[in-house]
Amino acid sequence: MCTVILGVDVLEPASVILAANRDELPSRASASPALLNRDPRVAGGRDLVAGGTWLAVRERRAALALLNRRPLTTPSPETVALRRSRGLLTLDLACTPASSGPATFADVCERAARAAFAAASYGPCSLLFASPERSWIASHDGRSPLRVETPGPGWHVVTHADLDDRAEPRTAWLLGQLGGWRPGSPDQAIARLRDLLGTHPDARSGTPAVCIHDESPMSTVSSALVRLSRDHGRYLHAEGRPCTSPFVDHSHLLAEPAAAGERA
Repeated sequence: MCTVILGVDVLEPASVILAANRDELPSRASASPALLNRDPRVAGGRDLVAGGTWLAVRERRAALALLNRRPLTTPSPETVALRRSRGLLTLDLACTPASSGPATFADVCERAARAAFAAASYGPCSLLFASPERSWIASHDGRSPLRVETPGPGWHVVTHADLDDRAEPRTAWLLGQLGGWRPGSPDQAIARLRDLLGTHPDARSGTPAVCIHDESPMSTVSSALVRLSRDHGRYLHAEGRPCTSPFVDHSHLLAEPAAAGERA
């Protein structure tokens, strides 16, 4: 993902809503959302090059979104060759076994993330865990110790820099648009977020591109909207740019028995 909007408790207590654009090389092969793991149930798109995912939704309890960070230095080809796929890490964490003890799933996944970054080399990235019980974001710049923080109630934005980094134009503009907005209903929230994901640049007003067209080398190739609460899960996906592509409901992947054609 390259733009993620996160709303913590903006719809109701113990709820999250996530809106995300995936910016990628248009030539990089990927598959639309499907069942990526059966037990536990994990749904998301699949990167057909490295095999991982940029967004994994674990049942109705959590979503993990991966964003590349701007590198601090240019790595050597040898360094890049030794790195493990960040998309595989996202999928691994989404499949983490839940604790049989008092630890929450958010805590278990945070510990798993810390262990994974300590055990293998990954490119710079931000990994967002969004759940009704607690959300967190792990920031890995490839040089400093892993940094994990918990977003508080309200709206948050992350792109290829830090969470809520107002020095990044896209982040600052989106935070300004959302401000203290409290949607009147889930449908209202989804409609507003869908519009924001489809925003095009306007030099006169200073509006940055959220939906990126024909920029080299990356452009927006898909979008997602996820809403999770204690008793509800909704997962919408647009295959293509959000300004023109319809959002299709894939919520059945989160809870219903696997249908014919779904892949584990």
